[in-house]
Amino acid sequence: MPPLRSSILPWLLASLACLVSPAAQGALAILFEHQNFEGRSISVRDAIPNLDRTPFNDRVESILIRDGLWEVCTDAYYRGRCMRLGPGEYRSLSGEFTRSISSLRQVAAAPPPRPVPAPVPGPPQGRAQALLYSDPNFGGQQLLLEDQVVANFEDLGFNDRAGSMRILGGYWLFCTDANFQGTCRTFGPGRYPQLPGDIASRISSGKRIEQRDVYIPPAPPR
Repeated sequence: MPPLRSSILPWLLASLACLVSPAAQGALAILFEHQNFEGRSISVRDAIPNLDRTPFNDRVESILIRDGLWEVCTDAYYRGRCMRLGPGEYRSLSGEFTRSISSLRQVAAAPPPRPVPAPVPGPPQGRAQALLYSDPNFGGQQLLLEDQVVANFEDLGFNDRAGSMRILGGYWLFCTDANFQGTCRTFGPGRYPQLPGDIASRISSGKRIEQRDVYIPPAPPR
């Protein structure tokens, strides 16, 4: 009997290791068929280059990111229009991504979700969202923020990259240095195809704020 115990011990240790290190502890994105996390869903832990092999191609309307930094794209094999989503709740994707996602993958390790400020009354658009673009005139890669506090855009792979933005709801503060230092600007709901020169391609931190000190872009030259 003693030899039998010694032969079983390694197997027991290996089994216990599997129990305490499940795959569920890794990156996780949950795709939902409808807004507000309703309808059918699928949990994704690995890259899916083509959602056409699942029932969710061009059907996703909301996403829940439990862990990791994910890139979602409108075409298969990470082509078309792409944006990056960090941990958080994305209850309603922007129009160009609603029912358009065809591929997704984890692109980098992301930090744990940061504390979110207490909700404040928002504008008619509803949930606070800021959509940042890497190029002016809403071109290039995109990053969607939703009720998030981002002390360092380096964590999301978007540091010093924003060239234009659309504020879909709420009021947002963006600064040129991490931890809300340096030059800061406040943006309200609207379209900003050209960011001011002192903050264009220099944004390193951002967060939703209460409605105050709203930045109004200068009038275009006549």
